[in-house]
Amino acid sequence: MGKPQHHLVVEVGPDKGLTITVPPHGIRVGRSSNNDVVLKDSVMSRFHCRFFFKPDDGLWAEDLGSANQTLLNQAPMHVARLHVGDHLVLGDTTIKVDNDSILDATTTRKLFDSPVAEGPADGKIEFRHASNGKEPGRKPLRAALMTLLILLAAFGALLWIYKTTPRVRDTAESKPSDTARVQALSISYEKVQADAKNIFRYVLELEANELSIQITDLQNKRQVAGQQHRQVAPEILQSLSDTIEQADFFALKESYQGVATDVWDLIDLSVTINRKTHRVWVLNTHEPEACKAVREAIEEFGQNELGLAALAMAPEKLIDMARAASLLGRSLYDQREVKHDNLANAIRSLHEVEWYLETIEPKPDFYASAVVLRTEAEREMQASGNDLMFLAERAIRLKDWNEAALQLRLLCEKIPDRADSRHQNARKKLLAVERHLKTK
Repeated sequence: MGKPQHHLVVEVGPDKGLTITVPPHGIRVGRSSNNDVVLKDSVMSRFHCRFFFKPDDGLWAEDLGSANQTLLNQAPMHVARLHVGDHLVLGDTTIKVDNDSILDATTTRKLFDSPVAEGPADGKIEFRHASNGKEPGRKPLRAALMTLLILLAAFGALLWIYKTTPRVRDTAESKPSDTARVQALSISYEKVQADAKNIFRYVLELEANELSIQITDLQNKRQVAGQQHRQVAPEILQSLSDTIEQADFFALKESYQGVATDVWDLIDLSVTINRKTHRVWVLNTHEPEACKAVREAIEEFGQNELGLAALAMAPEKLIDMARAASLLGRSLYDQREVKHDNLANAIRSLHEVEWYLETIEPKPDFYASAVVLRTEAEREMQASGNDLMFLAERAIRLKDWNEAALQLRLLCEKIPDRADSRHQNARKKLLAVERHLKTK
């Protein structure tokens, strides 16, 4: 029996039974629509794995920095040669290798070519006879040629009009293409610095415009759990994407490795922009300049988006700043009836306590009381805002415009943050009330 006319088959998963043929130039597999083969597995990464051929060395697979790795015969895989009978696990999908060699050109054509109608058995070309049984009919052939010429002339005219008409739509179309490119930006970055005294690990993941960072620093007892997730604005992703492409990251080799044995200094960086994917692995050696530029840009991007600037400060300094913010928050809370915005300022100071101490473990003794006080202050602000809005709406129904304006102004003073939806709602109602006051 000959080899199968495909290379891979899905044995387990939502796409069970699907056969996959790997062309000579390779394919990329994942759940994103930008892949060559799209699988419906929600556990799989957007750009999970690449299959390709090496000259005279058969079929290979490469993990593209997926969140839950690619398993080859139950073992984690980065890049490996595949053989018939091997099983790969991508998310909840299991793929079996049925063929590990390139399909010959004849076979490839047979897979896609339409069948060709057979000619006369004797090899003669027969003209269609006229209906009266006389000479072979040539008028229909002449008519067909004339029709073809007319169609070609019409097509040429349309093409000329299309090329000479100002293409105003180009400007409008360029923005969606930029957005599509940004949405395809995916980053998986891990940095590990370990020796006999300390282990420092930094992990950044950017998938579907959502950013998360995990940090572990044993020596300084600092940790960011990676539970926070933040949606990143398209223009920020556009800028980061441009920076990465301008740094020639995609031209770097896949692996740079030194010879040191007493340390573990690792940079593992995978970047996908549209259909381009590249992974660089640097271990115990100086990183190339292009890799350094991209790494620093990604670290700065993560710090700015998730507010992790506190990592650059000494733990003792952060604890001192947190203690001062806690005392200020308590003082403002105690004086919340003195000024309308004191309660809001107290909440802001207490939030600063949590921000300063986010990477500090264990937390100092005043941390828990600051969190409890902040929760109570926010509850009071919500209750006060609800009461003021109730009084304002009652005054509006009674057409007591002066009273309504008074309550709405008071609510805006108690919640001064213009980005807060409660402030925005009160401001909108106040403008409407003031229009009634002007007409009195």
